[in-house]
Amino acid sequence: MRREGEPPSRIGLVAELTNPLWDRIVVDPKYRCLIPLTHFANPNGVKGEKTRSWFSKNRQPLMAWAGFCKNTPDFGPVFAGMTMTANEKIRPFNDRMPVLLERQEYDRWLHGPIEDVITFQFRDPPSSDDFEILHSRDRWQSGVSPSKASPRRDNMLM
Repeated sequence: MRREGEPPSRIGLVAELTNPLWDRIVVDPKYRCLIPLTHFANPNGVKGEKTRSWFSKNRQPLMAWAGFCKNTPDFGPVFAGMTMTANEKIRPFNDRMPVLLERQEYDRWLHGPIEDVITFQFRDPPSSDDFEILHSRDRWQSGVSPSKASPRRDNMLM
C-alpha cells in the first residue's frame, strides 16, 4: 500500500513474525485478539478477472482467527490476522491461510508466551476435509460478503 500511495488498511496479515513491523506487537499478549469470521476469501482466476472463492469450515458457522489489535492515533483500532501454510484445498488459490483456533486454544493464544504464537503459525494446517468452498461470480475487488453473495443463486457457480 505504501508503494502505491494508498492509505493503510484497517486489517493486515502477519505472515512473517520477525518482520520489524510486528516484532513488538506479536510478543506482547495485550495486543492479541480473536477475529471472528464465518468465511474467508481468496481470489480465483486471471488478473483483471478475478472472482471470490469463499472458504468455510464444515458444520462450524463461526471461526476464530488468531489476530492482533492495536489502537492507533490516526486510524483507531487496526487489526492483523496471522497466516500459516495453506492446506491442500486452499493451496490452489493461495499458499497462505488464516491461523484458525479451536475453542480450547483461545486462552493459550490470548495469554501464552511468544513460543505459543510461533507454534500456532508453524503447525500443520487444518485438514482439507474440514473445509467447504463456495465459488462466486463476485469480482475480487467488489467488497461483497458471503452473506450477501450466498442467497443470490444466479451468482453462484455450481
